[in-house]
Amino acid sequence: MFEQELENIQKIAVNNTIGNTSSIALKTVLESNIPNSIKNFFKGEVESLLFKERLNERRSSKFNYQQEDVRLLQQQMDILLVYHYTFSREEYLTVIDKCVHFLFNYLCRPQWTLESFLFEEKNELTCNELSVKFRYCSDYPYYWTILEKFLIGKNKLSLGRDEAIHLLKKIDAEIINTHAADEMAKMTIPFYEFIGFIHQHSQEGGRGDLPTRALIYFFEDKKLPNVARHLTNLREQGKQSLSYDELVNALKESFTQKSFSLTEEVAQVRPHEKKNFTKLHLQEKDKQSIIKSLFSDDETKYIITMEKVLSSTTWDDAGLSLDHYFTMNDIDPFSRDAIVLTNALQSYFTNREF
Repeated sequence: MFEQELENIQKIAVNNTIGNTSSIALKTVLESNIPNSIKNFFKGEVESLLFKERLNERRSSKFNYQQEDVRLLQQQMDILLVYHYTFSREEYLTVIDKCVHFLFNYLCRPQWTLESFLFEEKNELTCNELSVKFRYCSDYPYYWTILEKFLIGKNKLSLGRDEAIHLLKKIDAEIINTHAADEMAKMTIPFYEFIGFIHQHSQEGGRGDLPTRALIYFFEDKKLPNVARHLTNLREQGKQSLSYDELVNALKESFTQKSFSLTEEVAQVRPHEKKNFTKLHLQEKDKQSIIKSLFSDDETKYIITMEKVLSSTTWDDAGLSLDHYFTMNDIDPFSRDAIVLTNALQSYFTNREF
């Protein structure tokens, strides 16, 4: 499906970085004219190598690397070590091949790719190991942003494969349930930008369209079978690729109607659901302030989000839903209104009767 693009991006990356030289420093790679996702993958590769080296050093050392001034100095030195790391030509070509194959998979099917990539060696990873893994994945950053908040909030030191997969699926489910067609389309922008860069810088050219089949895989990965079926119908009708604007229109045809019906249903709020809202112990002035600052002064948006959060079975799941909303809407979780809402929800889940 992307055979030509795979070949072209490798050529572009080599020509714009190492060229015919025998070696190249990471600093030069980061300053070159290649997609940021490739730069971040290379930086992640070097940081991973250094992380493993430092881990082995500390295991066998009697010195206190956690001393504050030592730790800060070590961080500064590590930054320099990473930026000045030098790839031999053979090493560079090996990494670029691994990089572009990974990126095409990750951009097309992020959920599926993460499930295999994160736990390829172990069934449980420490938070530091997860952080290093996600440095390879600069696109779709909301996955790690929300996971990291969850791990910090729960004081978890590690995460198992099954729990991680559950959390990743829940993050995607939150996006599906709270986003309209235009916003859903925006999730594909990193994919479109990557393909657009290749078409713009290759001799074959192209207008940056994505194959319809790739978009089918993307929305199947998001567990949106109705969208995938609609795109399949378009492909069978001869539409082999879609521009970004064409995708937006296709999503509106298959997704918007469902979103509107959900809005109407939740906006009515049945009586037993109203009881859930009253149990939040929010003063009216706090509620109105929360709606204004956290929900763009849109009460329907507030109702839909609270309905989703309150449908969770545990505070862990509810907290993840709330973190997702804050992240996707660029809300400071430590603002006054965010803290008031978080405390009210946590109190509800702690004290409710089952």
